[in-house]
Amino acid sequence: MLVSIASFLLVWLNCLAAGAGATWHFTHDKHASQADDPGPYLPLPSWDPWYKAPEGWEAAKPGAVLKIRQHAYNMTTMAIANVRDTFQVLFRSTDSQDKATWGVTTVFLPTQARCNGSTNSSSSNCTQGILSYQLPYDTSCLDASPSYGLQWGEPYGEIAVALARGWWVSVPDFEGPLASYGANIVAGHITLDSVRAVSAAAASEFGVKSTRVALWGYSNGASATEAAVEFAAKYAPDLDIAGAAVGGLASNVGRAGPLLSQTQVAGLLVQGIIGVTSQYPDQRKYILSRLNPSGPYNATEFFWASYMSGWQSLLYFSYVDIFAYFIGGKADLEDPGLTDMFVKEGMMGKFGVPNTKVFLYQAVDDDMAPIKDTDAVVESLCDQGANILYHRNHWGGHNDELTNGRQRSFDFLGDVLDGTKVMSAPSTGCQTVNVTFMQPPGKPIV
Repeated sequence: MLVSIASFLLVWLNCLAAGAGATWHFTHDKHASQADDPGPYLPLPSWDPWYKAPEGWEAAKPGAVLKIRQHAYNMTTMAIANVRDTFQVLFRSTDSQDKATWGVTTVFLPTQARCNGSTNSSSSNCTQGILSYQLPYDTSCLDASPSYGLQWGEPYGEIAVALARGWWVSVPDFEGPLASYGANIVAGHITLDSVRAVSAAAASEFGVKSTRVALWGYSNGASATEAAVEFAAKYAPDLDIAGAAVGGLASNVGRAGPLLSQTQVAGLLVQGIIGVTSQYPDQRKYILSRLNPSGPYNATEFFWASYMSGWQSLLYFSYVDIFAYFIGGKADLEDPGLTDMFVKEGMMGKFGVPNTKVFLYQAVDDDMAPIKDTDAVVESLCDQGANILYHRNHWGGHNDELTNGRQRSFDFLGDVLDGTKVMSAPSTGCQTVNVTFMQPPGKPIV
C-alpha cells in the first residue's frame, strides 16, 4: 500500500462507509432500488446488475467479451483530465484453480486520438496504442474496485498523462469478482484476458483494426503486471504485448507478508490472508478454524477488513499484532497448507519467462518489497532469456519510487507504444542500471 498518497484513496475507495454500511442498513427492497436507480454514478459492484456474468458465461473462451457498457461514466462530473468517453467490458477469465471466472475492465478514451504516435488518426494503417494500467487497490472488498472508484478521479494522475499521449487506458479490476487481493495467479489471468477483451471490443465497437498494447503497474499493480507477462507465453500466446513497466514489485509475498505484523501497514497482511484464501476454500476454512471466536482480537473483527478499502484497513490495523487474532499465534500461519498457497501465489519468476520487453524499477531501500528478492527474480529470468531493463534506484523507498519512477515508466511505455526511443532499453538480453534519481518537485510528468 502506498501510504504517502493513500489519503486520496479514502475518498474513492470508501468501501466500509459506502459499501458495507449500505448493505447493513438497507433492506433488500432498497438494495434493489439503489441498483436500478444509481443517479449520476454507477452503483456499487455488489449492487450493480450489470456487474454479473450472464447465463452460460462459463462456456466462453478466456478473454471473450460477455458484456459491454458504453458511456460507463457520467462525463459531466468526470474528474480525470483528457477523457473523451469511457466504456466497460465484462469478460471471461480463469481463476487461481484453473476454473472459469470473469473480470471487468474500464476503458478511458482520449480526447485527442493518435495514430502510430502522431495526431493523424485517419490513416488506414493506424495502430492504436492501449495501456493496460494495473492500479493497486489493496483490498478484499469488491466495492472498492477501480471500476467503481474511478468515477471520482484517480489517485496518481497517471491515467490523464497516458490519455494526453493519445493512448486508450484500460484499468482492470484484476482481483476479480471475489476481490482476491494478493492472489497473483488470477490477477495475471484477468489482466491478460482484459487485454484480449479490450482488443476485441476496439474492433467490434470502434472499428479499430490494429492495436499495440503495453502493461504498467506499481506495488500490487506490479504483481498483477509481472504475473501477466510471466503467464503470457503459455496462457495467452495469441497476444503480442509490446512491453511492460513493473515497479516496486513484491517478489516473495510468502516471506514478506508475515513481516508486516505490528507495522504501519499491518492491514495488508489481513487483507492478503482474506484475499488469497478466497481462491482456496480449504485454506479459508483453516483460517476460520484458527481465529479467536471471541475476545479483543477475534474472527469477526479480523474479517471487518473485507468491508474496508485498503486505506481504511491500514488505519484500523496500524501497528496491530495480527498474530494475536489467531489461537496459536504466528505458528497458525506457518501451517504447510498456507505456506504452500502463498508460495504458489506469491513467488515471482516461477510462472514463466516473459516474452516481451520489461522495464523493472525498484528502490534499493524499498521498505515493503526487499530488493534482494527482486534481484534474484531478475537474475533467474535473465538466465532463461528474458529481455529486461532493470533500474535499481538508490534514492528513497517504496512510496518514493512510485513518484521517482513515473517519468521513466512513461518514457519506456512511449518507446514500446510509439517508438520514441528515449529509454535505450536493450533489444535483447538484460541490463541492470544503478541510478540515483529523485523526481524534481513540481516538474510535470509528460
